[in-house]
Amino acid sequence: MRDVAVIGAGPVGATLAALAGAAGLDVAVYEARPGPSGEERILALSEASRRILEEARAWPEPAAAITSIHISQKGGPGRTLLEAREQSLPALGYTVSYAALENALAARLRGSSVPIVYGAACRDIHVEADRATVRMASGDEVQARLLVLADGGANAGKIPGIAFSEKDYGQHAVIGLVATDRPHAGRAYERFTPQGPVALLPVEGRYALVWTAAPQEAQRLLALDESQFLAGLQAHFGDRAGRFTRVERRAAFPLKLRTVNVPVALRTAIVGNAAQALHPIAGQGLNLGLRDAHSLAARIGATPRERLGDGAMLDDYRESRRRDAGRGVAFTDFLVSAFADGRRLPTWGRGLALAALDLFPPARRALAGRMIYGASR
Repeated sequence: MRDVAVIGAGPVGATLAALAGAAGLDVAVYEARPGPSGEERILALSEASRRILEEARAWPEPAAAITSIHISQKGGPGRTLLEAREQSLPALGYTVSYAALENALAARLRGSSVPIVYGAACRDIHVEADRATVRMASGDEVQARLLVLADGGANAGKIPGIAFSEKDYGQHAVIGLVATDRPHAGRAYERFTPQGPVALLPVEGRYALVWTAAPQEAQRLLALDESQFLAGLQAHFGDRAGRFTRVERRAAFPLKLRTVNVPVALRTAIVGNAAQALHPIAGQGLNLGLRDAHSLAARIGATPRERLGDGAMLDDYRESRRRDAGRGVAFTDFLVSAFADGRRLPTWGRGLALAALDLFPPARRALAGRMIYGASR
């Protein structure tokens, strides 16, 4: 019987395995995909996440530093600028490719003798007082003192008492890589519009774009040729980042808020997107999941082997994440609705809030700290 079985080899599951494996425990990761994903999408990691990944000895390269974040709204006054130097930090965050992070974590696990078993699709989960048993589609069976679901929510429904609530924002995120005629100098942009936020994240010599739009509008944007798309983006975003000159790797996906009713069950912990899948506004989702992994790994390391996965340990983990996870969900949901719905916060009110942030350094530092560290402090 293994000490810890992690279902899902994404960044959160692999980070947890790397941290828990360093404690000398018998840890293994099981992934339904036949091999590494090789995804090229860009991830935004906070300074706090960098520290977690460095502790796991899995910081990826290359990584582009975000040294400032320019926040504004379309059609109204007010803007604010968050800067790393005001936080006495080298950067507010970083951008890396999913594949680079995936490869760094896989290399770390190989170096610590924690196996990743690919092609291991979960068919059934059975939990008992002293163990969790996972039956794979291949017929293989895995038993563990502690089962961790880090699989985006694919298998939590197989455990009695686990359920999800979901909120459909009625929006899609159009993503891609865009180039401009001006160096980004490490600056990211978050611009709120009535149709939803638009974000630009610095990635080497380009930006990663996240453009929120209604589903039909997102499909229209994908169908445009490059010059039409760039013209539409310029009109929608403005010229604060320069003139858009090129776009590539366009795609779109729906935006929903999904949360699990409870992040623990008998012999089971649920982490990352399996516990809470958030809107990408303010880049909180993965960073919140990495804090899940770090907190759970700390409880695993502090628990005697024979008590791994027992009720007291899981209750301790749940309490450690209650405040941060709850406020992370509320924070992103509020931003989406407050800046999109003039009935909740009118344009002048949003402008006043942005201007106040710009005028009062303590307020800026508090917002930046909230984005970097969550509510875990």
